[in-house]
Amino acid sequence: MPFAILRDVRGSVEVHNFLVERDVPHEVLPVPGRTRSAERLAALLDLPLSEVGKVVLYEGAGDSVAVAVPAGSAPDTELVRKATGRPDLLPASDDRAAELTGYLAESLPPVGLPGSFSLVLDRSLAGDAVLYFPAGEARAVLKIRGKDLARSTRAKVAKVAGPPAPAPS
Repeated sequence: MPFAILRDVRGSVEVHNFLVERDVPHEVLPVPGRTRSAERLAALLDLPLSEVGKVVLYEGAGDSVAVAVPAGSAPDTELVRKATGRPDLLPASDDRAAELTGYLAESLPPVGLPGSFSLVLDRSLAGDAVLYFPAGEARAVLKIRGKDLARSTRAKVAKVAGPPAPAPS
């Protein structure tokens, strides 16, 4: 299996610094073991999927877009296109996401992304609840209120999550 070569490797320090520079309350916490997915993160922290977010990268002819949805769901590409007004957007592969961001796709955070990435935050994550996201490294977790995430990133808040994924049998 080919691996993406990360030119500018990023980690939880960039996530933390981004939020400190904007005076946003947050914590970056270590977790035991590699999280590998938002769903595994929820299980490790014994949290409902609705309190854990994951980020999927989209790209098109212009700047790339990071899309944050609750664990257990995936972005609906048509809803993402509608929310951004960008009919050309397509989900990026994990290797491409790593190449564009400097983060492994499984650890892609909602903040601290390089360049001119914009964030689309699913409406269900934009409230007052405390949320948990990958923090840029396989063993780091970002703890942040949804409203603070939306404010600090100037996120577009819209319904972009598709239906929940079926539970494994």
